[in-house]
Amino acid sequence: MSTWSRRSALPLFGLLVGAALSLVASRGLIDDTYITLAYARNLAEHGHWGMTPGITSNAATSPLNVALLALGFLVVGPFAGADGELALGVVTTVLAGVAAGCAGYVARRAGISQWWAGAALVVVLANPLLVSALGLEVVLLFTAMTALLATAVAGRPLLYGVVAAFSLIARLDMVVFVVVLALACRGVRRRLHVAVGFCCLVALPWFAASWWWLGSAIPDTFVIKTNQRSFGEGRTYLRGLWTHYWPNTPVAVGVSVIGAAIGVLVLLVLLVNLVRVRDEVRSGLVALGVGGVLYFAVYSVLGVPPYQWYYVPPAASLSCVAVLGLGVLLRDRGRRVATFALSAAALGGLAAAVPPSALPLPWAYPPVFGNFATPTEYRAIGSEVGDLVGDQRVTAPGEIGTLAYACDCDIIDQFSDPAVLQPQIDARIADADPVLGKLLEWNYANRHVGPEPATPWVLRWQSALYPPPEGVRRWTTTAGTWQTKDVLVLFRAQ
Repeated sequence: MSTWSRRSALPLFGLLVGAALSLVASRGLIDDTYITLAYARNLAEHGHWGMTPGITSNAATSPLNVALLALGFLVVGPFAGADGELALGVVTTVLAGVAAGCAGYVARRAGISQWWAGAALVVVLANPLLVSALGLEVVLLFTAMTALLATAVAGRPLLYGVVAAFSLIARLDMVVFVVVLALACRGVRRRLHVAVGFCCLVALPWFAASWWWLGSAIPDTFVIKTNQRSFGEGRTYLRGLWTHYWPNTPVAVGVSVIGAAIGVLVLLVLLVNLVRVRDEVRSGLVALGVGGVLYFAVYSVLGVPPYQWYYVPPAASLSCVAVLGLGVLLRDRGRRVATFALSAAALGGLAAAVPPSALPLPWAYPPVFGNFATPTEYRAIGSEVGDLVGDQRVTAPGEIGTLAYACDCDIIDQFSDPAVLQPQIDARIADADPVLGKLLEWNYANRHVGPEPATPWVLRWQSALYPPPEGVRRWTTTAGTWQTKDVLVLFRAQ
């Protein structure tokens, strides 16, 4: 087999894995995914940055993910129309191929079989927390990690700076991985000014444009999520896996954390090993693992809610370290059977993570699912709501993404209307310490929000204690793994 054929095999494998993942999850996307898809569709069709057609907003956590999905809409549009699930499938497939190629480069630099990188790809993409948040920036962040690792190991500071810039636009908290990898790898560290310069050159225009036109350099989700306490007492990021997810989906949680747990052990061995043998690959893998640990620590200190996708960056980075690190540690012993064993374990883990209720494939909802209606139900309800309210505003019932995407109307909450969010921003600034408060004031200095217009329609979940007025339409829902049957009511505001 030629060198080109060997090097192209792994990206092709990545494309196949990404396509398979997209096919399995295409009809069972969580509600927050449709927030991103709504932003992307509006951008592709109208050049408009907002969740709903008539309101500009800045609550898309990952601007780069929105832009890539908008490009996906443009690619599939001539063939399938505005098919968000297909656009997502195209983007996921390409990102998986890129991640496989970057991981394969690291494996070649380490002198190990590229199929260690293939096993790492399967282990990460088989993680139930990741597959349960497909469409959010989870695959994009893993791809960014592998690209950062590859350019750092290659000692390419200019290219590293460009990748770092896109990583920050993908999600600002990727700064943890950007900084640790830059400092750990000699080739980037020696010309750090080049990496920093090109990172700023590429990233600053977006943040400046966001500050000027959208009223905030950072997404509004920083305020939304750090203020949120809806998961209940004690269910924060630090404890959320065990207090919130484990009681409901123990198998999925167990499969999700095992790769990261092995990664921590491999990271410790690599750290000890660095004393004796220091090279760029080992340094890069250690930095990637340390970045995952620091990421978890930062989010724990912030006390944010335990959304499943918040656990993906540390889980993905440490799982990648687990597989590639084992390959490096076992390289001199020639234990090729380990590659096959890891791949088989990864595939078995994916199969075990899929609950019987999610079959047949494609699943109706993912392994970790806590929405109040299934995606199919929400899409049907949203379509009817759009027909009923027309171009009038309607208040969201709590979960807004799938309804807004299917409705294609002005459905209102803090994610879609800056006027609704403004009181929370004011409260967050008032409650912040002096340094953070001043930073937030600067960030929102260009934000100009008028009074909230009247909203004539309301969507609300039926409550036995406080039932809504008699509605014009009611829908009974049967949610997924956690919720019970409930009733959603549409009625006129009083």
